[in-house]
Amino acid sequence: MENIFNVKYNSKLDRLEIPSENGKFKLLKFFKNHKFFSTVLISFFIFSGINFYLIFSFMKMLENI
Repeated sequence: MENIFNVKYNSKLDRLEIPSENGKFKLLKFFKNHKFFSTVLISFFIFSGINFYLIFSFMKMLENI
């Protein structure tokens, strides 16, 4: 039953508690539920990194001329 309602009983405090989720698990859950958005986001970061690297390389080439 506690998996359905996502509550746990704390015997020390004698009450029910809602367990807090880890940030890592929230992020993995978000990526599982929003596959298209996560693919777009990851590809944006990859292509932005490639773009900055190419701009940096081009600036180095211009400095050497």
